[in-house]
Amino acid sequence: MRRRQPYPSLVKYNTKWDGRSVMMSALKRVRRLRNRLWSWVIMMSQILGSCYYLACVTLTYASPSDWAPQDVSAFVRRLRAYFKRRKWRFVYFWVAELQQRGAVHYHLLVWVPRGHKLPFADVRGWWQKGMTHVMAIRSYGYIAKYLQKSGDFPKGLRLFGWGGLDWFERGCYRVFWLPKGLREFFRAYWGVFLVLSMRGRRVSLLVRGRRIEVWLPLMFVQRKLFLQREV
Repeated sequence: MRRRQPYPSLVKYNTKWDGRSVMMSALKRVRRLRNRLWSWVIMMSQILGSCYYLACVTLTYASPSDWAPQDVSAFVRRLRAYFKRRKWRFVYFWVAELQQRGAVHYHLLVWVPRGHKLPFADVRGWWQKGMTHVMAIRSYGYIAKYLQKSGDFPKGLRLFGWGGLDWFERGCYRVFWLPKGLREFFRAYWGVFLVLSMRGRRVSLLVRGRRIEVWLPLMFVQRKLFLQREV
């Protein structure tokens, strides 16, 4: 007796070796980076105004084998201490990128008070694995080139990171992470709101002094019916 084949939608396969799944995952990471970076630039340019300007610090490696996951975090700590000694506000966003030779290098965007310049990190000893370059961002279009590149990054590498925001700014920043349709729906229903945290499909909102948890899957199925629970 011939065995019946299962439906194609029910066939199990290992996504670890599926090239299409790997490509979609990479595209998803780049799409998330694009959303995070542009919303960060727009929001901080409105908050800091004309008192700060945006500078870019490029960190390169002398050898591709010199890369380590904690390198960018160590550099951020040294730069934060430099800002703290001068009583400047430290707000940053860094992006990882692959060079043509296969080496990782970082672009760190940081807001600097006008009238001041950042020193070269390799001269100061903050970066001892290669060379550094510092430049002021005259046009935000310069940032767009970081949003279009991807590649075969080493295992354990984070594509981007950010920090320096207070709790209110973080809540405003996470609002941009929501899909546009959900943002418009929340604003029409609640007005002003903040996003306190996002864990998978679970989102914690701050609405009129109350913390509300929203489960996104139910909202995608039924636009105007969603489960909320006050904490």
